[in-house]
Amino acid sequence: MKEYRNQDIVVHWEPERCSHSGICLKRLPSVFDLDQRPWVNIEAASPEDIIKVIDECPSGALKYSLPEGSSVNPELARGPGAKDAASHTAESVVRIRVLRNGPLLLEGPYKLQDVDGTTTEQVGKTSLCRCGLSEKRPFCDGTHYRKGWKVDS
Repeated sequence: MKEYRNQDIVVHWEPERCSHSGICLKRLPSVFDLDQRPWVNIEAASPEDIIKVIDECPSGALKYSLPEGSSVNPELARGPGAKDAASHTAESVVRIRVLRNGPLLLEGPYKLQDVDGTTTEQVGKTSLCRCGLSEKRPFCDGTHYRKGWKVDS
């Protein structure tokens, strides 16, 4: 996991979980820019704007937290993109959404059992591969889009 931080916000990025939906790039290109290094520039927008965009991340690869002394209202940092989002809700229902010509989006606490039988506790959001083409299975890496994978129905 990589971190980008300043006095008001910490952005956490887990590249292995990224489904490359591009929501962050489209919604806040001043912060999320693949042509820059580092590709996350948290100085380019307000922490509140960054939080709004990360809350929309379908894979859960982007998360945020507030460092001690942050000037951000902690109530704004309790959305689905919060690093400790599971502790903000008593809901134990897993939501699964099928995206047309895309991955399965999971949100909530769940257990993931890998092909070797290893089980891990998961919380928050993630995108699971539906096309079988991802190099990061069971997670989606956006290969379906690059290869033109489509579902007939």
